[in-house]
Amino acid sequence: MLKFIRWFVAVSLLLTVMLAAAGYYGLSHWYKETQLQLSDTSSERLLEVRPGTHARRLTSQLATEGFIASPELAYWAVRLFQGGEHIQAGVYQVRQGETLAQFWQKIAEGQQHYFSITFAEGLNFKEWRQRIAEHPWLRKEWAHLSATEVMAQLAPEAGYTLPEGLLFPDTYQFHAYTSDRQLYQQAYARMQEVLMELWPTRSAQVPLETPYQALILASLVEKETGAAHERGLVASVFVNRLNKGMRLQSDPTIVYGLGERYRGVIYRSDIQETTPYNTYRINGLPPTPIAMPGREAIAATLQPDVSDYFYFVSRNDGTHVFSKTLREHNRAVQHYQRNK
Repeated sequence: MLKFIRWFVAVSLLLTVMLAAAGYYGLSHWYKETQLQLSDTSSERLLEVRPGTHARRLTSQLATEGFIASPELAYWAVRLFQGGEHIQAGVYQVRQGETLAQFWQKIAEGQQHYFSITFAEGLNFKEWRQRIAEHPWLRKEWAHLSATEVMAQLAPEAGYTLPEGLLFPDTYQFHAYTSDRQLYQQAYARMQEVLMELWPTRSAQVPLETPYQALILASLVEKETGAAHERGLVASVFVNRLNKGMRLQSDPTIVYGLGERYRGVIYRSDIQETTPYNTYRINGLPPTPIAMPGREAIAATLQPDVSDYFYFVSRNDGTHVFSKTLREHNRAVQHYQRNK
């Protein structure tokens, strides 16, 4: 009888070990092979893991949002094979075909999803703020500050009055809840780098005394043409005018000076109104840039084409006719503007 009992116990222990091993192997296989479920119309989704989330809460969240069917099975799997509690808060991308094991590894390593925001060349600071305000994953830390206050925070010792022209237009990537402050700081630093790189390359014919003046003139070049091949010619017209003591007479400066009063069309009264920015009424450069110039506009401003042009007028197709004399210019205006 004793011999039988020993045999029974041994067999029971062996079966228990075999069952445990089979369960462990099965759970491991399920954990590594089970794909998170997405809808048929979606190849990726976002999942936000909030601070303080633990393994049981996260597996329950995955089930609630339809990614897995069994939160209890998922919980024990991550406890056994992933350590379970090592979770970094953030917003993560769930891709089609991604397994639970792959996704949990991503969370453990903090591989958060990168969002992006694009600021095209020629946007002004007000338009930057609007885009930032509309982005759901940016934290608006400086939204309550005026433009002057933003500049004071960005570069308190620089003496700039406005951030206009001082933020580099580009596509910026960031994690969820990055603050607008961080974005502004990055864009400001980028513009300083580009400006300091290009400033030493300036032509001796360019009558600019400081890098900031280069930004001012480059912002006019940026706003005047969207045709890349014309930037050097537009810059040459402005440089020629400055060297001759002529007013720049740039329409975008009128628009910027009017601000909210701009009515969508420049009227004669707008041209005749004196504002600090109206280059039909003031000599030289306006006090600040009127937009954020890109690298190409800055480069064209510092190394403009060599030309005898003093005028240009739009062809209404994104390009311009350039003229050496006022008579030529008036003919071009008559042809392309007054008869359109």
